[in-house]
Amino acid sequence: MRDIGIITKLSNPQALKATAKLAKWLHKQGCKVTITKEAAKDANIAKKIASSAAQGTLAQNRDLVVVIGGDGTFIAACRSVGTTGTPLLGINMGRLGFLTEVTKDAMLTTMAEVLADRYKIEKRMLLEVTIKRKNKEILKHLVLNDTVIHKGALARMLEYQVSIDNQFVFSSRADGLIIASPTGSTAYSLSAGGPIIHPTLNTILLVPICPHTLTNRPIAVPGDGVILVTLSKESSHDQRLTLDGQTGFPLRDGDKLLIKQSKHQLRVLHAADRNYYSVLREKLRWGEQVGTQDNS
Repeated sequence: MRDIGIITKLSNPQALKATAKLAKWLHKQGCKVTITKEAAKDANIAKKIASSAAQGTLAQNRDLVVVIGGDGTFIAACRSVGTTGTPLLGINMGRLGFLTEVTKDAMLTTMAEVLADRYKIEKRMLLEVTIKRKNKEILKHLVLNDTVIHKGALARMLEYQVSIDNQFVFSSRADGLIIASPTGSTAYSLSAGGPIIHPTLNTILLVPICPHTLTNRPIAVPGDGVILVTLSKESSHDQRLTLDGQTGFPLRDGDKLLIKQSKHQLRVLHAADRNYYSVLREKLRWGEQVGTQDNS
């Protein structure tokens, strides 16, 4: 891999510093480097070191895009990559970082391994979300983590019905509903009580948010199914759809949402020795010793 793009969290000074460091190092290795125009200006990176492009087109014809920031930056970069098939590698400048799992201290070591062709690429499911209003398609969007149907500012429950492959599954009154990919199982879905799903599994999660009926629990369904969520005509008028926690869209009574696995996949690059379960142990602090308190 010799043609490498970099997408940066511009509001993070450490991410800008890391971008300049990585761009100079890659340039010395004989790589072609492309960064966003904003990062080139904010990090003061010379044109001889890296060329610049708009983030929306930066992934085109690249061998790899390195994302320096947090998981939110990674998700935004995923939208920029779109259907190009360019793999992403995340460098964590944030806190938790399930998607940006490489630490900033390991950045150059990991990149040296990548340039030596010692890496592995994992394919991640993308979900295609379509909104239909009065039989007219008004929105189609790809998401990596999840799509969330939720109430707005008013403290009123939503009412909706869920069908899968034209088979009725359940109706519910709740604060909302999370439809998550396996990658998204460690995001909002996890906070709402959903299970952790290995990112390579072919399944989709349905996780109600604070359901009125406590027996309405999270469910994992086949990834090749077509999920239909219909908002009740008696539901709250203050309701929204959020896509990957970053894009919002207002919903109306009677709207229908179709969610299915996209034919496109995100390609995520990992270090050759990366172990998913060690990532979980580190991020979720599994097995961490609980300190004892001396009350003497």
